[in-house]
Amino acid sequence: MAAIFDWAGVVNYAKRYQVTVPKTQYELPGVTQEVHLGVPVAVPPIWHAVVTAKLAFAPERAALKRAQQRLDGALTELEDIFPLVPAGLLTQVAYGMSYFERFVGHELTDKHMPKATMYEDKTPARWAIIDSIKYPKDPPNLVLEQNDICFHFKSDFKEHIDEAINALFYPGDRLLNGIPVQQTYVGDLFVLTSIRRGFVGRSMPRKMATFHRIPGYDKIPEGAMLFMGFTSSHVHGLAAGCLPSFETVPGYTDAKPNSYFANGCMMHLSHIVMDLDLWYRFSYKERLHRMFNPRRTEAEGTLSPSQAPDTTTYEPDLEQDAANRKVVGHNAQMQFISRVDKDVTTVYGEKVPKGTVVFLRQDFDTIENPFEFSHDTPIDPVPKAGVHFVGMAPSAQFFEKMRLQMDSVELQQKYHLADEDVGFTKMLVTTHRQNYMLPPRSHRCMPLAELL
Repeated sequence: MAAIFDWAGVVNYAKRYQVTVPKTQYELPGVTQEVHLGVPVAVPPIWHAVVTAKLAFAPERAALKRAQQRLDGALTELEDIFPLVPAGLLTQVAYGMSYFERFVGHELTDKHMPKATMYEDKTPARWAIIDSIKYPKDPPNLVLEQNDICFHFKSDFKEHIDEAINALFYPGDRLLNGIPVQQTYVGDLFVLTSIRRGFVGRSMPRKMATFHRIPGYDKIPEGAMLFMGFTSSHVHGLAAGCLPSFETVPGYTDAKPNSYFANGCMMHLSHIVMDLDLWYRFSYKERLHRMFNPRRTEAEGTLSPSQAPDTTTYEPDLEQDAANRKVVGHNAQMQFISRVDKDVTTVYGEKVPKGTVVFLRQDFDTIENPFEFSHDTPIDPVPKAGVHFVGMAPSAQFFEKMRLQMDSVELQQKYHLADEDVGFTKMLVTTHRQNYMLPPRSHRCMPLAELL
């Protein structure tokens, strides 16, 4: 008997794109590159949304296992319709410390959680995911969040993100690209705590700031990727491949290629308000020096200065900038931590030259104040320029060390630097922070539940 002809199998729209599915969640298939005056720049998806939530069920083994199966079915159905490229939908799922402490338990988590071995002075070493702290220049009313789970959606088409959020989290008739879906709704598993939306690239920062008359809008350069003008997605300024993962570069954690969380990493999420009016009171040269370092000499209006390994600022260079030029750049403050200080070989045999970045950013701009929706934070309808910062690193200790350098309190005091001459922290106010575990793709649905 002939097999029944199946149009669903023949016309599989998500398979129109030839995609190698990565082992990590943070690698983005289909992202292209452009060249800006000889500098390679990645082109991220335009539209972004982050959804944070608490788990809505009791911390019981059977309930967690059912939730794992349902979430896996939902994300599979999502990706059967939207291809895993910017023209479709890219989804990442991360987990807060409260998920592991309340739902998985200390014993099982401790068995599999990577332990930090660099930038960690405690014995025994702590987990490579720890709760975020308040940093010296954070405001007193900063919210240190305790969400169980965080979804990050990215697409070149805003409608794809809207449909995914509606189908996943809200009951009713569920359609994706006009196609009825059966397994995507998992909203009963979660109590949403926030929805955060934004954009990056395609001149969106200037267009959105102009439309909403945000102070400083008329100074944002045409074509700027982000509100502050300079490009943030330099190919040489972002960790490539699986470099941010726990195990890839030896020394950051005790994780191995066969560890449960191999190809996973620490993820930091924060919301930051920007004072664009103050930022653009500086000349182009002054902004260039505060964004990168005071030794840069790029021509007026250059938005993508090189971030190649040979431009790296190491700690002695930073000290010289502070002592002799009385200005330190934002990138320079952190490069001696965010980049390897010698040639190394990864656990996968890749040769990584000195100055290569191991930190990855996927931040995006917003005009929300602070979010589109929040269950416990007042929302101001007056738009404000801001950024939803998303960063990936081999450990939370790595990020903590790097973020402390961004404030550079000791360096500022040592060389009597004015606030406006220490990177651009004077122009920023952080409202919310949290650290997350971003598991490998194979364990993105309620990690460790299957081992309970």
